[in-house]
Amino acid sequence: MCFPRLRAALLSVVCLIVFLSGCATPYGTLGGASETQLAPDSYRVLFSPTGYISWDLAYKAALLRCAELTVENGYRYFAVAAIENYSAVTGFTLPGNKNGHGFYNAYTAYNPPQSLSISYWPLPALTIKMFREPIPGVTLDANVILNRAIPA
Repeated sequence: MCFPRLRAALLSVVCLIVFLSGCATPYGTLGGASETQLAPDSYRVLFSPTGYISWDLAYKAALLRCAELTVENGYRYFAVAAIENYSAVTGFTLPGNKNGHGFYNAYTAYNPPQSLSISYWPLPALTIKMFREPIPGVTLDANVILNRAIPA
């Protein structure tokens, strides 16, 4: 009979739905945000990804948490007062020449040392101030950010 196959397929679909429902949150599997209240109407929000993502995506996730905090505290608008970048970056010189100096060879007069910078996880920290009324050109509407970020 086909019942064992049907049951296995149904179980697979249910497991897939349960697995993907974890991704239905606004941050999905990107990471998480932490916040520190600086004043009754001000917070510092740090977004920490669980793996490498682009700076833009980390910044948008931090903005999403700022919008959530704004609404949770009874405000509608917020302004980003400061953006700090705590991204981890490392640099190194490629091996192949002594003391990090360039070298001469038969094909080129001078071959300078090659150095690389590798950026690890972007860690944006945003300091926000919340408002009840908009300030044109300064504030962001938390409801607009929330409506765009959360799938309908």
